[in-house]
Amino acid sequence: MSQKEADRLSLINQVISKKITAKELSVLLKLSERQVYRLLYRVREEGSKGIIHKLRGKKSNRGYSEDLKKEVLRIYKTQYNDYVPTLFSDQLIKNHSKSLDHETVRRWMRENFISTFERKKRPHRRRRERRNACGEMIQFDGSHHDWFEGRGSKCYLYVCLDDSTGKVYLRFGRTENTADAMLTIWGYVKQNGIPRSIYLDRFSAYYAKEKLTDFSRAMRDGSGCNICKVPTGKRKS
Repeated sequence: MSQKEADRLSLINQVISKKITAKELSVLLKLSERQVYRLLYRVREEGSKGIIHKLRGKKSNRGYSEDLKKEVLRIYKTQYNDYVPTLFSDQLIKNHSKSLDHETVRRWMRENFISTFERKKRPHRRRRERRNACGEMIQFDGSHHDWFEGRGSKCYLYVCLDDSTGKVYLRFGRTENTADAMLTIWGYVKQNGIPRSIYLDRFSAYYAKEKLTDFSRAMRDGSGCNICKVPTGKRKS
């Protein structure tokens, strides 16, 4: 008898001893009152055996043969070993005349230590065209990393990339902060002039959809430079 069945038997005995009602038991077990009365009848007639599931130890009427299972796994390993369960099930129906629901296929794969990981679909991103002229737009980004490979502390590398020419301006900062970001842009401007617009990653700390950040306001008021309000995209090479 499983622990679940033992707990259920204990509750049924409380109904028999009139400590709780059948209605209360139906709520506790999340069963209908009719189902509860069937359980009560079986326990009164058969004792604790009446609570044990009648199909225990018996093969399900809907069960598949072991030979079929082996054949399906053989087909998977020899022809579809890079397919996820859902797609593999479709191929079994289409090409092998074997109608199996994908959950059964998934269970068999897991039982045989076959990965059933399904990648989530990523949102489609359209590639945008490169800008035509130098300075028309720069991409601004950065990354915190051990750039000096243990010879110095980790730091933040700021990057300005001209979208048209691919020309790069780099500057290191201790952390990612507005002051260092502005100093990086200023360094770029001194070398290359003021860009017409700055293209930021959509998750950047320097851009907010609903309001201007300190960085956006400084770029607008100090240089007339626009912050591109568009999703992340990769330019065409």
